[in-house]
Parts: sequence; structure tokens; C-alpha cells
Amino acid sequence: MPWMQGYPYYLIMGSVLSLYLGVSSYKYRNSPGRRYLWILMLIVGFIFAATAGEIMSSSFSSKLWWKNVQQIPLFFSNLYTYAVIKDYISRPARGLSRRLSFFAVPMVADAVLIFTDSYHHWMRSEVGINTVAGISGISVKPTVLSMIFISYAQLFCIVATVLLAAYLFRAPKKELRRNLLMLAGLLVPVVAVFLLPVLKITITGFTAFAIMPATLAAYLTLYRDPPASLNPVAQITIFENMKDGIILTNRNDRIIEINEAGELMLSELSGQSPETWLGRSIDSLLETHWDILTRYMHRTEGDFEIEFPRRAGTCYGVSLVSTDRDNIDDSGMLIILSDHSDKKRYERELVYQATVDDLTGLFNRRHFIQMVTSREIPEGAGIALLLFDIDDFKLINDTYGHIAGDHALITFSEEVQRTYKNRGICGRVGGEEFAVCFFASDKHMALEEAEAFRAKMCNHVVTLDKGQMIRLTVSIGLAYSEQSSVVFEDLYRHADEALYRSKTTGKNKVTFGEQSALRESVKSVTTG
Repeated sequence: MPWMQGYPYYLIMGSVLSLYLGVSSYKYRNSPGRRYLWILMLIVGFIFAATAGEIMSSSFSSKLWWKNVQQIPLFFSNLYTYAVIKDYISRPARGLSRRLSFFAVPMVADAVLIFTDSYHHWMRSEVGINTVAGISGISVKPTVLSMIFISYAQLFCIVATVLLAAYLFRAPKKELRRNLLMLAGLLVPVVAVFLLPVLKITITGFTAFAIMPATLAAYLTLYRDPPASLNPVAQITIFENMKDGIILTNRNDRIIEINEAGELMLSELSGQSPETWLGRSIDSLLETHWDILTRYMHRTEGDFEIEFPRRAGTCYGVSLVSTDRDNIDDSGMLIILSDHSDKKRYERELVYQATVDDLTGLFNRRHFIQMVTSREIPEGAGIALLLFDIDDFKLINDTYGHIAGDHALITFSEEVQRTYKNRGICGRVGGEEFAVCFFASDKHMALEEAEAFRAKMCNHVVTLDKGQMIRLTVSIGLAYSEQSSVVFEDLYRHADEALYRSKTTGKNKVTFGEQSALRESVKSVTTG
């Protein structure tokens, strides 16, 4: 065969090509899915180089030395083929480097035993020179122990093929072409393992050529296929460092892609902390959120918010995006988790400032009126409005200062809140004027309630910082109506008129407002 005369040079060319691809792939060594291919390329390059050295050596000892050297990268090529596939289908494959170190221990032992075989003969029962078509190389008859090591190494290549084949069923359809290319290349060395003994191919270095299609297919898939090669370092860097959690699921609801933020957020939401969420079901997030689960199962896009159950004030936004709007039955879903905690705190702060009096903590005038006018009156009950005014409040400010006056307002509002928190709506509607609206069965009950509070306040004492004690009294105006459609303006006006009479006829008393003038009409809101 004339072409066999250049066989060693074909090996050298294969070595140069593999080493070149390995060096050119080195810049992607920190990219998930591409961390180990550059190493595999270098290993294959060393296999070709060692095989060429074996063929071109003239002495038996030199050929045997090159044969032994060749075994080291040959064994590790299977392990790193597994690493490439595992890293590709399980990005980011956490803990893979640690597992590879563990898996490599038997291979290191195999290399040591091969180089020391001349002393113990545990690995080879026979060693000789085999010449085929003018190409001579070392031929060996392996022992049972050596076959165990060989089977162990080849097992990784078989596992890698099975993993990639299984990945085809859950990978996006747009990736099918490049995944099939990689699978086809990977099948070559696997099939060669079983066919070489059957076909009785004994040409030295043929194994190296069988490995080459797998590495070239992986290279073309990961670095030269346009969908995979578009600025991969930038893409992966952005993906891994996004503050939002990015989770991609397949049609079987398994997580096939997730970044670090997604791992952390998913662990917080579910209360679970697995080593990685890759390959796990998304059900742990959705099973307690039926609204999200319903939209997810129908592959319907939408935005939701989840209050964090174990930490107050924490809120996550959840966005669902279909990966294939044209074929929802076979599509996965893109889930984006965003931390809305600061946004929700800001919104709550705005609501608080818009509805609550910042000094007393009661509703401000505007929100108090909105709450009263929007509240439905229960059947068989009437509505009572109490207006309170602290007696001689100006004297407190003039005598003790405005800080003491503020302290008096705060303690008074606390008393109002304690009394009516679960029974009515409380608000500060003026400087020292407060209001409470509640439901009562009749006007006598409302009057008794107002009188009870007035009497309670007669015993209320405010203690100032310097030890001075101020006894507060309160004047109350009461308006009551059994009409469910009573106008709030009328109710408030009559309570205010009653309060004025309380203040001008001796203070520290309750005055009941006139009911005859209350109109029946649609409720209106006066904010003053």
C-alpha cells in the first residue's frame, strides 16, 4: 500500500492539528461547557505524537518506551471525553473537577504498573513487534488486570455517549443539528472498540485515528457552530454574573440551565439546598404557587410576585417566558427570578407616607375619609363617627413646648389605637383633632362608647422627659346614622358641630349631633 509509506507523517499532522486546536481553545478554558475540550485536544495530540514516535523508532526498547508513553494520554482521553460531554450538557457542572481527580486515580495506577511491568509482568503476558504493511509497532497480550483497567477507561467514553444521547431528548430543537454532529463523532471510538477485534485491525496507531472524529466534532460544535460560538466568553460571563436568576427548563420540567443567582434564589424559595439544581424538577418552586403552576403547565407567559415566607420584607418577581411559542407541547420555559424586595419596600414606604400621619401613626385625613366612605355598613347596624379634640392643647404647647405637645399627641393616639384598633377606623384629621368611625347597633350604644372613652381619658396622664405630668381631657362630638347611604360630609359636619358645642359648654364632655338634617344620597369624599 503506497499510501502507508506516509503513515507516520499522517500521525504527525494529526498531532499538530490536535495541538493547534487545543492551544486555540485555551482562551475559552473558563467558559462553562468548554472547560475541558482544550485539554482533550492536547491529549489527542500527544497520542498521535507518541504513536508516531513508536513507529519511527528503530530499536525495540525505544518503541516500547513510546508505547508506554502513549498509554497515559490514551487512557485519559476517555476520561476527558466524559468531562467534555458532562460539562456541555450540565453547565455549570459543579464538582466535576473534584470527581475527575477521583476517577483518575486508577488511571495513574495503570500508568505506574505499565512502566514497571518489566519487573512484575502484571499488565502484559507477552510483548513483541507487529509489522503490518511495512508499519511496525509494539504488540502486547494484556493480562486480566490490564483488561480491567482498559475496560474502566473505555467505560467513560461509553457513559459520555449515553449522556449525550439522553440529552438530545431534552435539548432545544434548534440545537439538534450540532448535538447530532457531536454524537456521531463520539460514536466512532465507541464502535471502534467493538469492531477492531472483530475486523482484526492491528495497524499501530489506528486507535488514535478513531478518537479524532469525536474531538473534531466536539470542536466544531462548541467553537465553530454559529449558535455556540457567538462570543461565548461574553455570553457566559453575562449569564453567570446576572443579578437576576435565570432558569431554563425542558419539556419534562427539568432544569437544564441555571446561573448562580438562580441557584441561590431557588434554594431560598424552596427551602432546599442541593449541590446543584441542574437536572432537578422545577416542581419544588411551583407546587406551593398554584397561580404560577397553572400558567407554567399551559406554557403561558406572565409576571408574578412571591412574598418570601421565611423572611419578612423579601419579595421575588417571577417571569415566565416560553422557549417555543409555536409548539408549546414540546417547549420548555424560561423562568426569570428578580429580587423585588427594595422595590416593594419603597412602594410600602410611599403608601405609608400617603396614608399615615407620620407623627401619630394613625391614618391621615385623606385616607381616613377614603376608608370610611369605601366601607360597607353591615345589615342591622348604623355608623358612628366620633371627633376628639384634646382640651387646652395650646396651653400645653405654650407651657411645656412643642416637643411636649407632640409627645401628648403621640400618647393620645396610642390610646385611640389600643381602644379602637380592631373595632373601627382611626385617623388624625387636624392638629389635635382625631376621628374614629365604627359600627353600632343603635345611637345609645354609640353614645355609651364615646362616654366610656371620655371617662378613660380622664385618667390618662402624660409624663414628660423632665418628670412633669400632664393630665389630658378630651371633648367629643358624636354623629350617628342608621342610613346605609348617608353622606360622609353630613356625618362629619354634624359630629364637628357637636364637638364645637362640647368645647364651648365646658369641655371634657360628649355631645350628640342632630340627626334630622342627615341626607340620604350617594357617598362623597371630602379631603379638606
